[in-house]
Amino acid sequence: MIALRLVPPAPPPPHDPGERIRVAWAGNWEVRQFAPDDPKLEYFRSRGFLHLQLWHPGEWISILTRSRLTAGHFEMWRPGPVRGPATSWSAVVARLGGVRAPSATEVFALESWFIERQEPASLRLLRRWWRGRDGRAAAGPPAPPARPAPASDRLRDDRR
Repeated sequence: MIALRLVPPAPPPPHDPGERIRVAWAGNWEVRQFAPDDPKLEYFRSRGFLHLQLWHPGEWISILTRSRLTAGHFEMWRPGPVRGPATSWSAVVARLGGVRAPSATEVFALESWFIERQEPASLRLLRRWWRGRDGRAAAGPPAPPARPAPASDRLRDDRR
């Protein structure tokens, strides 16, 4: 008996993996970027639009890393209703519904290796700011500064 698997149509641009070449793997995810001879690479690089696509071929999930093109957000596409921007990597992972994702550290390393090395220095600052913002979002809002205990409480505590 032959089993047939229905394959959904390719995702719409900019999530179509056919627009990019595979440059690396991160677990079961393909890391894709425009080919070196593709004019889009230079166009995107010079304008801060350069990004990576994480493509899970088994699940048909596409994630674009942050760039000016996505207003500093990750952007996710998958068949069904779970699509759109995410402000942090933890928000992307939450939407994956059990599909194992690369760690935030892996994603940031991939961005450093494949994007920051090619971007103008003025755009690296913006990308690093997004990364810092993502780290703070994962940790939650900063705690209010602790107030020092009144001197009378300190003395009472010291006597115990």
